[in-house]
This record gives sequence, C-alpha cells and structure tokens, in this order.
Amino acid sequence: MEKSVTTLKKRIKSWSENFGWRVFTPFLPRYFTGKHFEELYQSKPDPWNYQQNLFEKEKYQKTLDAVPYDASSIWEVGCSEGVFTRLLLEKGKTVYGVDISETALQRATERLKAYGERFQARKLDITREDGGGTFDLILTSEILYYLGGRNVLLSLEEKFWRHLRPGGYLLMCHFYPSGKIIHDLYQESGRFQLISESVTHHPEREYIITLLRRG
Repeated sequence: MEKSVTTLKKRIKSWSENFGWRVFTPFLPRYFTGKHFEELYQSKPDPWNYQQNLFEKEKYQKTLDAVPYDASSIWEVGCSEGVFTRLLLEKGKTVYGVDISETALQRATERLKAYGERFQARKLDITREDGGGTFDLILTSEILYYLGGRNVLLSLEEKFWRHLRPGGYLLMCHFYPSGKIIHDLYQESGRFQLISESVTHHPEREYIITLLRRG
C-alpha cells in the first residue's frame, strides 16, 4: 500500500511538471538562466544525484544503448559534470561537451582528464551562441524544455542540422509526454527522419528517447 502511494505521488509530480512546461514555456528562460545553473552547481556537486540515483542510471543506460555504433564523434549539449560523458568515452567515443555552467565544466574536465583529447569542453549558451565542428551525433538530454518555446526549439533544429554530417544522428531524451511534443518539432521540416523512439513508463518519471537521422 505504501509503495503504491509513493508511486502515485511520483506520477502526480511528473504530470504536474508536464502541465507546467506547457503553461509556462514562454517564461522558463527567464528563470533557468546561466546564473541559475551556475549557482546550482556552486551550491553542491551533482545537484541531481546523477551518480547514485538508480532511476538516472537506468535512463543513462537506455540512452547509451540508443547511440548508433557508427557514431564516433559526439556533441553533447548540456554535458553537466560529465557523468554520462564518461559512459560515452568508455565506449570509445570522442565527445565535445558544452554547458552553460563554468563550474560544471571544470568538474567534468577534472573527472575526464584521463581521456585526454577525446574530451573537449566549452562554456556555451546554445540558444545564443554557436559551436564549431561537424559531428556524427548530437545528444541533448533533459535540457530542451528549459530553453523556451517553439521558436527557440526550431532555431536549434536548424543549428543541429548544420553541425551534423550527412546521415548523422540527433538523439534526445526528455520526460514524457511533453518530451514527445518537443521531439516531434524536430521532424516537422523533413530534414530529420525518425529512426527509433521508445517511451519508458517508469514509476519515478516517464521519459521518451528519440533517435533521428539527418536527411
């Protein structure tokens, strides 16, 4: 009984987050600023408990499993402190990680120094600045819903398309069902084709993983 109540509470929280995203989308960038994330990382390491949380570990593994074998160079947008980045590097990938928090990037660089030049980091506001290079895969996980509404997300669609090699991949992971709305935007122009999509109905929080290919 107690477990069922806990599960219900988590689902209510998830539904509330989805509803909130739909209603408050235009206002989110005003709150989730670079200053907000920098202060969050300065307040404590690993603020979302990525290293220990079993839910996050499962989500990371499913995201990792969705990375195509022929994707060697990866642009990780929102690499945070490099917890998932390490999993990519352990699979032999080369990762160019960007994040809006300097503190997060410093921790990622320290965590991943053993991988040498296979990991490069840069502070970047993805909505206002542009990175360099062309990649086999662009990864964006649990970040797009912070950035704004339709116009912002579609401007990123064009940016991601430019930074992928022909036939390159865009891999996205966000909570569900709002993540489905976000991921579908990236198929509207026809420049990306759907390769795979899966929804995990986890008692902690439902999420969707979508893999697209640059047409």
